Amino acid sequence: MGTRAEDAAIGHGRAPSMPSSPAPSEMTVNIDNTLPAGRPAGIALLVLAAASLGLLANHPAAANSTFADVLRGEAASRGVDALVHGGFIAVLGAQLVCLAVLSMRIGPQRIASLSGWLLTAIGAAFLMLSMLLDGLVTPAIAARFVDVVERQGEARTLFVLLGTVIGFLMPIGLLFQAAGMASWSAALVRGDGLLHGTGLFGFAAAALVIVGIAATAGRVAHVLIGAIVVVAAWYALVGLALTLRRL
Repeated sequence: MGTRAEDAAIGHGRAPSMPSSPAPSEMTVNIDNTLPAGRPAGIALLVLAAASLGLLANHPAAANSTFADVLRGEAASRGVDALVHGGFIAVLGAQLVCLAVLSMRIGPQRIASLSGWLLTAIGAAFLMLSMLLDGLVTPAIAARFVDVVERQGEARTLFVLLGTVIGFLMPIGLLFQAAGMASWSAALVRGDGLLHGTGLFGFAAAALVIVGIAATAGRVAHVLIGAIVVVAAWYALVGLALTLRRL
């Protein structure tokens, strides 16, 4: 229903007046202001990359000859294991938050950005479960059976089961992380300077991780450690780009 003024205008043969549109300047929105700031996320990524390398350097080494020694070693290093692996879980979670900022600044409508975050999140879930089993569950089982010699056969069975599961979780998680890194790199490589270099490094690093894990079936510890270092280096480059406000 129109207003009386509009009805009167139509009755006198005049077109009703249309509501005025706002000036173009009034409709302009600075989209960048609606995005989360990249600098804090970039600084956080730099700190988290350094933290992951520090945790990796302090990972307890296993050098035991008998299963009884393994149990004693795992039980003795229970606190350090919890700190290192729990720290990795916290780092992975915090990285996902920072990488969500990266995806939003690249543009969530871009398939490379969205798939990059999803693939990395899936990889982080596998890695978190691996860290949980390796650093918290395994030492807890060792502490429970270390002084019960007659039941250490049960502990051995549990250790074999957990070791088998972890042997799949860790490589799969790193493969998903590498795929996410390659996906983001497809968007970053279109930039110039640091962004372009980060994209190229991401492609090379992802290929290195995938080939290394595939060639060794994820069974060589040094390859897995190298993959963690390479991924951390790429996160550091992304953090630097965000810190310098290159995207």
